[in-house]
Amino acid sequence: MTLIEGITSGFLQSISWAVFPYLLGGSIFGLIIGVIPGLSGHFAMAMAVTFLYTMEPGAGIAFLLGAHATVAQGGGLTAILFSTPGTGQNAATLLDGPPMRDKGEAGVAVGAAMASCFLGATFGAIVLALLIPVLREVVLFFGPPEVFVLAFLALTFVAVLGKEDMTRSLIAALLGLLLAMIGVDNVTNTERFTMGSERMADGLSLVPVILGLFAVAEMIDLWARGGSLAKDMPTALSAKDTQKQIFRGIGTAFTHWWLVMRCSAIGTTMGLIPGLGSAPAAFVAYGHAKQTSKDKASFGKGNVEGVIGPEAANDAVEGGALASTLAFGIPGSSSMAILLSGLFILGLETGPVMLNTNVDLVFIMIFTIIIGNLIGTIVGMFLVNPLSRATSIRASVMVPVLMAIIATGAFAGDRAIFDIGVAVIFGIVGYAMKVLNYSRAALLIGFVLGFAVEKNLYLALLLDGPLFILQPIPLALAIITIVFLGWNVFSIYRDRRRRIIPGEPVN
Repeated sequence: MTLIEGITSGFLQSISWAVFPYLLGGSIFGLIIGVIPGLSGHFAMAMAVTFLYTMEPGAGIAFLLGAHATVAQGGGLTAILFSTPGTGQNAATLLDGPPMRDKGEAGVAVGAAMASCFLGATFGAIVLALLIPVLREVVLFFGPPEVFVLAFLALTFVAVLGKEDMTRSLIAALLGLLLAMIGVDNVTNTERFTMGSERMADGLSLVPVILGLFAVAEMIDLWARGGSLAKDMPTALSAKDTQKQIFRGIGTAFTHWWLVMRCSAIGTTMGLIPGLGSAPAAFVAYGHAKQTSKDKASFGKGNVEGVIGPEAANDAVEGGALASTLAFGIPGSSSMAILLSGLFILGLETGPVMLNTNVDLVFIMIFTIIIGNLIGTIVGMFLVNPLSRATSIRASVMVPVLMAIIATGAFAGDRAIFDIGVAVIFGIVGYAMKVLNYSRAALLIGFVLGFAVEKNLYLALLLDGPLFILQPIPLALAIITIVFLGWNVFSIYRDRRRRIIPGEPVN
């Protein structure tokens, strides 16, 4: 399929009756999840992936990616209105969003944030579209040896560049690889780590693992904290004043179009690097906005540029992250790992097959990002006040309802009570990892990549022998991995040495 055919087919499918209702439903669902503090894009996608079994590929992609696309917009609303980021990627918005609210400009901040998200997402999607011809050629150079080493490079990036401790994140990534080995060996056809259970012979299902690590773990955390979701409720503006301010904020975002473009470029570039994600990109964009502003002193006191910059970078990340996921099957973040699992459920294969045979589905993703964020902007603009009320619901009411939905989702895949137990067990594991600062994203990506790592290692040894690592591309990737790890270990050691105070014991 040519690019022109793919663009045309992707757009027509995106607006068709067979796909658009799912895109609309997913976008509204993601916006609502984003508004509720503590329920991130992982939660939205983990819940959405349970509905994919009965969907066609186009509808499933639109629903799953639509749910993810609008989470940042919902999280921006919460960060501005309640000083509580709905998701981690909206943390940078706390620096200038709440001060604008305190000055009576909450609507302006909300409008600027939603419009910036839409513009950033559009920028990232266009970059992804422009990269497809390049990726089509590059992906042909990647066989089993290259994919095997690239998978380890991705795991290294995720472990080192996340907010968690590097050693613990690497442990989590390797644990994910080990968990992927449960079941029948794809080479010798013998059972491994099944403990005599017939249910374990097929391995652990993706959906209950995802639901456990992110959805159940967040519910346990929310129950442990107790109270209401948003404790400091600001005084709400009237609906008329709110709408006026929102339209003014949207206009302000378009006025600062050059800042939006620059911060979107930052987000897209950082999205291409596995492990960086939206939160670091948002803070880098905030720093850039401050450094290039004519009014640096007002940052942190309610400067609208401090809202526009990070929110534009937030959604632009997705275009870059999708590029590595679709081209090489290497998810750069936990959200992309969930997307990859969703593609598996829909029976789709990444790599050359996706970029050549199913290029129309790639453009469905591109148009889903753009249209989904447009839907989020329009819906969020008129539902700011109703949606904000969800944050006042007490955890004692919210958690049982969501846990019932999660249990239903875990059961729906294979219609097995066993999967509900898997979700609960991984929920406890996920909560413990969150408390102990282990990376759940690294574990999930290790789990998703486990089959590909084992299969490609076997094929690489079969085709090229044990010295396959000495081929140019695998060797270059292995050197990058070793140098990257070595530099970060050295940086940690150097920083610890600098913190040592003479005469005091080292902890």
